[in-house]
Amino acid sequence: MWIMRDQFQGIPVELEEAALVDGLGIWGAFMQIVLPIALPGMVAAFILSLVLCWNEYFFAALLTATNSTTLPVMVASQTGSQGINWWSMAALSTAAIFPLIIVAVFLEKCIIKGMAAGAVK
Repeated sequence: MWIMRDQFQGIPVELEEAALVDGLGIWGAFMQIVLPIALPGMVAAFILSLVLCWNEYFFAALLTATNSTTLPVMVASQTGSQGINWWSMAALSTAAIFPLIIVAVFLEKCIIKGMAAGAVK
């Protein structure tokens, strides 16, 4: 919420007012002016929330039953009395990270624009 709030507050109101004067409605000004400017910040917020939700180990460990587990809990459970099963842990870690890498590759331009837009006032 705070990331998006700062992103939308960084957009000058004069752009919206100019769109309204040029004949666009409120929704038209939002869709054609405000949304394209705010899109990189929205993608950066999406990536941040995706990574934070994906790696939520604490809730997964508390809320899962013995018959069903999530990837972070499965990775952590690869330690046993005989040591750490490194091959299984590496395979599960790769499976947990791979979807995030795919999303980051496709949204790379927007991520960079969103990070740069938040840094410059």
